[in-house]
Amino acid sequence: MRDQEKKVKGFALIELLIVIAIIGFLSSMAYPSFSSWMADRQTNDAVTKIESAFRSITTQVQRGVYPFGQIQIQNTEDKIIIITKGMGQETFAQKRSTPGDDIHSESKRCSLKDDDWDNKNINYYENEYASVNLVPNTSDDIGAICFSKDGNFYSGAGGFLTSGSVDTALFICSRKEALKFGSDDKGNCQVLVDDVDVLDPVVKPSFPDSKNFYNISWSIFGSIVTEKWSKKEGKWIERQ
Repeated sequence: MRDQEKKVKGFALIELLIVIAIIGFLSSMAYPSFSSWMADRQTNDAVTKIESAFRSITTQVQRGVYPFGQIQIQNTEDKIIIITKGMGQETFAQKRSTPGDDIHSESKRCSLKDDDWDNKNINYYENEYASVNLVPNTSDDIGAICFSKDGNFYSGAGGFLTSGSVDTALFICSRKEALKFGSDDKGNCQVLVDDVDVLDPVVKPSFPDSKNFYNISWSIFGSIVTEKWSKKEGKWIERQ
């Protein structure tokens, strides 16, 4: 009788080990898909929040809540930080009426200094899973875009002001993919220009294996378009 009980217990233990092994195997098979899904979700969330920040500040500018507004984006070693700021009617009018004030300089009016803004933190957002094309630990790790209702004071600062020209696009990608596929260890989204000899060259991810690479472009009035790079089609697809 005791020998029979030992055989039953031993058989049950073997079954348990087999079940554990099967679960472990299935989990290892499913993990890559789950990891990819999570990376896409986390990057997509960052895109949505940045898109929302753009729409929020430009809407407030167009409605006259702030005659001059800014969206500031910073890329640190471990996260991106998005802040929107606003300048009130009185401050803006005073600056416009003062000769020599920075508001009259296209290269200086979009100030990165908090003291130059009446509302220094309208919206704040950070994300540790996404990255942008601004390069951490450099003079270009922070940039800003400024909008006014009529577009006359549209300007840029920091990493969005290149040789006097204001950038009109921001690239967003998975930080994990940027570190994995990038040509350096800075974790920024890297792009390259394809077919530079044609009139309308294509800007695309420099690491083709990326599955989570987005582009937000804007006009001087703040209207924005968000696109995702399609590796399969080799082009940007507008995000609905």
